[in-house]
Amino acid sequence: MAIEAIMKELNFDRYDRNARLRPALFTILPMLVLVAIWYPKIWSLFGALASLLVTCGVTFLLAQLARQRGRRLEDRWKSAIGRSHSAKLLSYDDPTLPAATKARYHAYLSSHGVVLPTVQQERRDAAKAHDQYLSAVIWLLEHTRQNASKSLLLEENIAYGFRRNLRGLKPFALIILAVALAADVALVWWGGWTSPKLETGVVLGGGLALVALIWIFYITKPFVEDASLAYGQRLLAQCELTGATAYAQVLSGS
Repeated sequence: MAIEAIMKELNFDRYDRNARLRPALFTILPMLVLVAIWYPKIWSLFGALASLLVTCGVTFLLAQLARQRGRRLEDRWKSAIGRSHSAKLLSYDDPTLPAATKARYHAYLSSHGVVLPTVQQERRDAAKAHDQYLSAVIWLLEHTRQNASKSLLLEENIAYGFRRNLRGLKPFALIILAVALAADVALVWWGGWTSPKLETGVVLGGGLALVALIWIFYITKPFVEDASLAYGQRLLAQCELTGATAYAQVLSGS
């Protein structure tokens, strides 16, 4: 069964496919490649096994595992990624956004009944101010959800979700890679130097080692933070369409 058919049967939407299921599949990919290369007869049964996996809900479970690990990462890293990161961008003390741009966002949100702190209130109680900014981000998320795809917000959300969930699965990925690499080395050793799959096994081992290095040195906190920042900036930019008008009203005192 093709992967597209699996997606269709599970009714996965675009976000589910790219931000949840693909990180999970990428995590187990080394083991799948190992089986495909060393045991092609078993791999030929994959089509029938895939149908069984869908029926048993294993594919759906993988996607849910990726989601759970990603959410735990957000809880652990707090304002470094996710909604809390977007909320931090609204803070007066955060230098990421230009002050004038931030003022327009504040004006737009305030004009829609969202309560935001003043500079003095934020500095008196930073925790309460962050909660108010977080509430504003949640409000904005709900009010931009319908048109997210038109504004490229969905693309940034998918990119962030993919990276977050991929990083959340990193411990599992490294374990699977270690097992796959050890199995490949053992199979090469047992096959001997005259094995017809010697060269293939060596190349596979090198590829697995390279993937392990990517997981270790590239799938890191900055990898997720970068996508989170891009998503947060894109989300807050949704205020721009009407934010300029609201800002002008605030300045004129109307």
